[in-house]
Amino acid sequence: MSLVEGIVDLTELLAQPVDAVFAAWSSEESQLSWCDPGDGWELHFDQFQFTVGETDVCRFGPVDGESYINENRYLEICVGKRLVYSTSLVSDGRLTFAGTVVVTFEEADGGTRLHLVEQGLYFDAQDDVANHRSGWESMLRALKQYLHGESR
Repeated sequence: MSLVEGIVDLTELLAQPVDAVFAAWSSEESQLSWCDPGDGWELHFDQFQFTVGETDVCRFGPVDGESYINENRYLEICVGKRLVYSTSLVSDGRLTFAGTVVVTFEEADGGTRLHLVEQGLYFDAQDDVANHRSGWESMLRALKQYLHGESR
């Protein structure tokens, strides 16, 4: 058994105001649009409850392949300012990742500075920080497209 610690720390400048960027995180419909994992993959929510103390359950993975189960439990929601949630990822019935995500939203240059920090533990070499960084970078690009009204 192995355990590796890792941090993903990303900042994105977005042209839209804070309320629009925050809204993209707070609805199931919005997240389904910009959290799309890409060609040949699918994503859906078993449960979406954007409320402190509640949990989202999302399944994603290759079409006709093994699904990953992502659970996010909201610890703090400061509308237009900050999200804090604990998160876990399970694949093939095995925990691959557990951590915390903090997303902050600040007005900047007429738009929004989004800062995301994911701090976590990767179990038994089933996942790693590079995969998570790549995944977050892809989702933030998709968020930017979504906010500009572009489809993926």
